[in-house]
Amino acid sequence: MGLRNVLGDVALPGAARTAGTYTSGPVANAGMAADVLLMVHVTAVSGTPTLNCSLEESADGSSWSAVPGSSTAQLTAAGNAVAVAAITKSYVRVTSTVAGTTPSVTYRATLLIVPE
Repeated sequence: MGLRNVLGDVALPGAARTAGTYTSGPVANAGMAADVLLMVHVTAVSGTPTLNCSLEESADGSSWSAVPGSSTAQLTAAGNAVAVAAITKSYVRVTSTVAGTTPSVTYRATLLIVPE
């Protein structure tokens, strides 16, 4: 078996984010996916932050549900986290939550979609 092309997208571009929930727009073509790889890269933090990221999926791009097992490890400092999940619907997006004491986290979230 040969290698297949993998689709990729920067779901949440690199930026400093303070306390709150941040959600990417829908990424289409996930319906052809067997697996989606979520990669989170944190370059800077201040305060005492926590960053949690996960995937949501949707059949229509407007009604979303959490993808079981798609949460990354919680990040509290510069570093990386990865999660892999099976997607069964046509759209996928990233949701992230920054919390903590006067938190600021500079990060980006990238998706790789592996076709079936």
